Amino acid sequence: MRPAVPPGLRRGLARLAALGRPAGPGLRVLTYHRVNDLHPRDRLSVPTRSFAAQLEALAASGRPVVSLADALPALRGEAMLPTGAVALTFDDGFRDNRSEALPVLERFDFRAAFFVVTAVVGTSKTIERYVRCCGADRMLDWDEVHELHARGHAIGGHSRTHRELATLSLDEVRAEAEGCALDIEERVGERPRHFCYPRGSEDAAVRQIVGEAGFETACTVRPGPNPPGTEPLALRRTEISGSDTLEDFLFKLAGGFDAWHALVQSARGMRHA
Repeated sequence: MRPAVPPGLRRGLARLAALGRPAGPGLRVLTYHRVNDLHPRDRLSVPTRSFAAQLEALAASGRPVVSLADALPALRGEAMLPTGAVALTFDDGFRDNRSEALPVLERFDFRAAFFVVTAVVGTSKTIERYVRCCGADRMLDWDEVHELHARGHAIGGHSRTHRELATLSLDEVRAEAEGCALDIEERVGERPRHFCYPRGSEDAAVRQIVGEAGFETACTVRPGPNPPGTEPLALRRTEISGSDTLEDFLFKLAGGFDAWHALVQSARGMRHA
């Protein structure tokens, strides 16, 4: 689970890539996966103390933390987006989102969107990344998902089975998107408005099907801000990693890692269709 590039080298390369490429304006959507102290070498697991320090710094920055729903009119060009606006998102639906992240979010009165993989919610299964690891890597159950919603957070879809949607047939994509939406509606009592593409796998056909399933926004893994006029079903995000220092976090918040992340994704052949 080690990062592909050592953190120190990654920081230096990010700063070089950012030279002469200032970040543009727009909604900055931050991506988290897990908050825990169990996986110190896991890129997707942010230590609890680091997470608290990041949200404290975010609160001190004066940047408004908004929900995806509140940002949607501005993304559509129908309203003004608050300067420096940030949205918080969590992918996959691990139990530590409830046990570790929620108390910190509530300390700062921040709201987030939690994207859940509905076929594994409340089961003994986990995301493939952790399947051979630890009993503590459990997913949320439906009572916990309902609690997150009741406490003011958005519950979004992350498909039913976490497969890469752009590799599936269109019928399979529909089953993943529509099935996920129906699962959440049945268990939470509200149709989900927000979606996140598993592993960032999407293309024009996938985006269309996700929209037809009733989702109004959908998050990609493409880096950068989202200015007014951004396609709501192709939102860009900024991933927060377990090895990030507070300085890294603030640099990411300012868009300093955007150019580096774009280079990395290009090298990995990420889809941009």
